[in-house]
Amino acid sequence: MQSTLQNARLEQFSGLVHQIYAASAEPSRWPNTVGAIACAMGAIQAVLFTPYIGPGSGGLMFPWQVEEKDLILYGTKYIHHDLWAQAAQRKGLVQDGVVALGEELVPQDELFESVYYREFLLPMGVGRLCSGVVFEGAPGLPSTVLSVYRGPHDPFGSPERELLRLLVPHLSRSLGLMHRLNQARYQIESMRAALNRLSVGVFLLNQQMQVIHANTTAHLVLSRGDGLQLDGQQRLIATPFKRTAGQRLETWLDQLVAMPEHQRSSFGDTFDVARSKLVERYSVQCCPLEAKDPLATGEGAHHIVFVTDPYKLELPSPDQLQRQLGLTPAEARVTHALVQGGTYSEVALALGVSEETIRTQIRATYAKTHTGDKAGLTRLVLSLGKAIV
Repeated sequence: MQSTLQNARLEQFSGLVHQIYAASAEPSRWPNTVGAIACAMGAIQAVLFTPYIGPGSGGLMFPWQVEEKDLILYGTKYIHHDLWAQAAQRKGLVQDGVVALGEELVPQDELFESVYYREFLLPMGVGRLCSGVVFEGAPGLPSTVLSVYRGPHDPFGSPERELLRLLVPHLSRSLGLMHRLNQARYQIESMRAALNRLSVGVFLLNQQMQVIHANTTAHLVLSRGDGLQLDGQQRLIATPFKRTAGQRLETWLDQLVAMPEHQRSSFGDTFDVARSKLVERYSVQCCPLEAKDPLATGEGAHHIVFVTDPYKLELPSPDQLQRQLGLTPAEARVTHALVQGGTYSEVALALGVSEETIRTQIRATYAKTHTGDKAGLTRLVLSLGKAIV
């Protein structure tokens, strides 16, 4: 009986090691690999990530069973409240190969009283941590951690800790090889995985407005053949919802590119697509990408297009944006209005303020949310809402 159990554990461990090294050659495998490790440890969530560098700055983020909105909330608001990460640094535990349990870093009573737990972890059902340091960080090799989570009353034990301790060196070798040989590729895979976790359609367009990447939801939209399609040159084509307007989607996109830069970077770029049922439509938003945007440097994209069903889209309210993103009431109202498609002038008129005030508030919102431009802010707010396309 004991021999059978040991053989099963060895077989499980061997399988996990095989998945780890397979992911170094094919980075798209990392989410499934992280999930396999989490399942072996009886966890409910896990993430392999660079805690101090986001994917947009050259880091990686491969989550399992963690919603995109929670990843974004962590990066925009709660990263500075992370008691576990702070304690690990304070205690000198951010070292290669170190595996620690959450209660060794922070007493459970202290964790339960914190903003980090009450506002962030508790809604996700998380309260226990087992974390392994893959890299402590070095020039060209950012600090990388695998964190595995359980519920607040389900602590990890010695078997799970030992399993992660044995796996961390293999993770280190696999990721180290990937860093040296294929750094650009894994960064792109990490960004693509983030786009695929969004429940709205996302298309990346090159300078000629050709589609160079579509996320999972965007592929679903195209497969329906209901209003939005690709032509022979891989350009998005569609007729307007109000057919009397006469202008087609491809013409509208061309006009956006031809606009002066200061106009193209403003809000209000939306196009309603007609569908087979007269009462249904898609809403298309197109945002230019800054040259330094990782989607531009990694994918060669110049514009990003978001596709939603306006009848099934529930954006977070201004109150929710204020609470979740740490915005002022005015910043939350402006963000909510602009992401819905309002222009600076329309929102300024509705709120009774000047356009310059609106621009000032949006710049402050960019800084607080670490988004930097309309594309990033739109993606963030859409991810916090509910959408079925």
